Amino acid sequence: MSAEPPEDIDRAAIEAHARRTVEQTALRKVRKALDAIENAEDARRRSLRKVLIVCALLAAIGAWFLWGLIFGGGGVPKTPPMQVPATLQQKP
Repeated sequence: MSAEPPEDIDRAAIEAHARRTVEQTALRKVRKALDAIENAEDARRRSLRKVLIVCALLAAIGAWFLWGLIFGGGGVPKTPPMQVPATLQQKP
């Protein structure tokens, strides 16, 4: 009786190890790509949030300015009140 040569067993183990290594490398690349996508999405959300805050502040300042123009007394100049002289002048 002859036993199988150990070369076949070693080759199968090497192939299985190589396959696992390739799978792990592929999974790492996919994870890295997903992390990059998530980071880009987070940056987009942060910039959108900042833009919305700036727009809200500008809208509040604009509303305050318009409120002052409409309801404030400084928008339309008022004529000075008419002064009545203390004595009337006589016509000659």
